Amino acid sequence: MRERLSRYTPLLGLVFAALGGILGAAYLLGGRDLVEIALASWRRWNPLWMMLSVLAFYLIAHEITQTHWFRRLGVDMVQERLQALVLALVLGGFCLVVPFRNIWTNYWLLRDGRQLRAVVVDFRDHGTVGYRYRVNASDYTASGYPYEFPRAAPGESITVYYSASHPTISETRHPVSIIDGSWPVIIFFTWPFEFMAIATLIRPRCKWAYRFGDRNVLPLAMRRTE
Repeated sequence: MRERLSRYTPLLGLVFAALGGILGAAYLLGGRDLVEIALASWRRWNPLWMMLSVLAFYLIAHEITQTHWFRRLGVDMVQERLQALVLALVLGGFCLVVPFRNIWTNYWLLRDGRQLRAVVVDFRDHGTVGYRYRVNASDYTASGYPYEFPRAAPGESITVYYSASHPTISETRHPVSIIDGSWPVIIFFTWPFEFMAIATLIRPRCKWAYRFGDRNVLPLAMRRTE
């Protein structure tokens, strides 16, 4: 076990060194205040935590597949299946879950959307802001781009739209159609890659699977002859 963990020591050292270097540069340039701003930005930067979560998941799953009890299950092509699983999670999370979530939000806003004023509470990444609104004596918090006032500061009010039947669903502008902002082109072109990743996860040697190296190439009987 110690030998396995020692293999990841250089990688962990590089990650911590990079984070320490960024914080050190922030301290030299702006002091403690800039360091606190950097830490607050990291806590709100979801893509960073997503990438770190995927990396941690892959490393943990890789170590689990190397144990003796897992090998007794008789699962072949473990590394190819694991790589396909990570690819399926990444594609599904960024290119499928987010667009379909936008479709779900647009559907309810078009069906029973209501307008109200919300209060900006803080700044988020990519120019978005966090805002708080009250519906039926309950407070809800969400985030979005302030289209009405692009430079809205904390404490100012902006117009938001929420679903009367699902108050947790809200947006800073009313959608025009159900596919507004859902990236239909990305969904259309991403589905084949997601399908191939799932096919590789289930049957790494099928003709629809990805070819990771030369371990899961098609047998001669299934190859296309010119």
